[in-house]
Amino acid sequence: MQNAQEIYNQTISLLPSEEKLQLAALILSDLAAVRPEARERVSVVELVRSLPASRGFRTSAEADEYLRGERESWDH
Repeated sequence: MQNAQEIYNQTISLLPSEEKLQLAALILSDLAAVRPEARERVSVVELVRSLPASRGFRTSAEADEYLRGERESWDH
């Protein structure tokens, strides 16, 4: 029986990029079906919004202000 590296080298590496992507999608779909215990998907935006206020910044201005203060503390 061939291992994954041999199969890739002899067959998959010869496929055009579009075919490789289709194959990857099929493999990932198959793997996802095997993992029913997988967690519910959460968007990055929802993740950031769920962080406590002390762990996330609501605006880029808040992040800039924090970084500026940190940089100034290094100099003193």
